[in-house]
Amino acid sequence: MTNKQNELVTVKLDKERHLKLTMKGMVEFERVTGKNPLKGLDVNEMTLTDIAALVFACLIHEDKELQFDDVLNMIDLSNMNIVTEAVTDCITQLLPK
Repeated sequence: MTNKQNELVTVKLDKERHLKLTMKGMVEFERVTGKNPLKGLDVNEMTLTDIAALVFACLIHEDKELQFDDVLNMIDLSNMNIVTEAVTDCITQLLPK
C-alpha cells in the first residue's frame, strides 16, 4: 500500500487517492480540530472528526479544491478500517527511523 519512494500512501476512496501529510495539511488538521498534530496522534484516541480531518489534511496536497465535507462523504463504516490503516501508514512514514 505504501510507496516509500515518494512518501505517498495510496487509498481507494471516491477514486484512487494519495495521502501525504504536509505542513499545510497539519495546519488544516489543527484548524478543523483545534489539536496540534505535532503533539502526537494516537489513532486509537481519535474522534470521528479527528479521523476525517486527518484524511482531509493528507489529501489536500493533491487536490487544492477538496473541502472537508467532501472527505466526510468519502468515509463510511465499510471503509473506515482501510482509511484508518492508510492514515496510520502515512503518519508512520513521518516518524524518525
